[in-house]
Amino acid sequence: MHGSRVQGELEFPDNSSGAPFEYERQFHEVYLKGADFELAGVLHVYYYVMGACGEEGAPRNFWRVTDTWPPQGDETALYLQADGSLATVPGDPAELSFEYDPADPVPTVGGANLNIPKGPMDRRRVEGRDDVLVFTSEPLERPREITGHIAAVLRVSSDCPDTDFTVKLTDVYRDGRSILLCDGIRRMRYRNGYAEAEPLEPGEVVDLRVDLWCTSVIVNSGHRIRVAVSSSNYPRFSANPNTGADRDDGGETRVATNTVHVGGDLDASRVILPFVVGESWEGP
Repeated sequence: MHGSRVQGELEFPDNSSGAPFEYERQFHEVYLKGADFELAGVLHVYYYVMGACGEEGAPRNFWRVTDTWPPQGDETALYLQADGSLATVPGDPAELSFEYDPADPVPTVGGANLNIPKGPMDRRRVEGRDDVLVFTSEPLERPREITGHIAAVLRVSSDCPDTDFTVKLTDVYRDGRSILLCDGIRRMRYRNGYAEAEPLEPGEVVDLRVDLWCTSVIVNSGHRIRVAVSSSNYPRFSANPNTGADRDDGGETRVATNTVHVGGDLDASRVILPFVVGESWEGP
């Protein structure tokens, strides 16, 4: 994080504007001045641990250094449940369907955008749409740090030869705000790699991995963790026409009935979170 302290709809403290000075100095000494340092002893991974902005006493917003990325963590699966909750064990099998219309895609609200509003933003304005499935945990009894790589594994199907699936991870504040942490998208015909397109068979159930990239954040006690699944995030990503066409070129489109299959076994639809082991927090 660098530049403005205001990112999206949150304001971070002064220390968020850049990495610790000593790190920058060492980096410049090695790569700009050719200093002969032992790199293993000089260059580390510095990362900023975010947290609940505006909540008194919440652990948040400090720099940490490690020799490896990601740091040691406990990968925990939170399973999507038929009743819209998240739990550490899969529930009863169920099929949750929605219609995705390329003519009415889910609008982009926050995220790692370039030329449109970006950053951590409140996604409640789109979470109530009929084409968004929302899954929310119980309030946390204590703060939990999530640092590292995040992924979702979904068991899905569609009645179209191609479509997209999107996943958003949010921190639900005590006042109800659903602040975006990270997100990802996957195009179904490239579900097994980008070398060759593989159209879907109507009704074919497949396992799909959606990469949500990395983050570092402490979700405060009383907050909830939320996962939202849909099939569009426009205009950050073009709206899939659901026909198998290479791109949205203004041609034919189809309305897709897309289904997320939840519950049943340990391979069921889930998000995988890297909870940090042995948290050690320093306030700003």
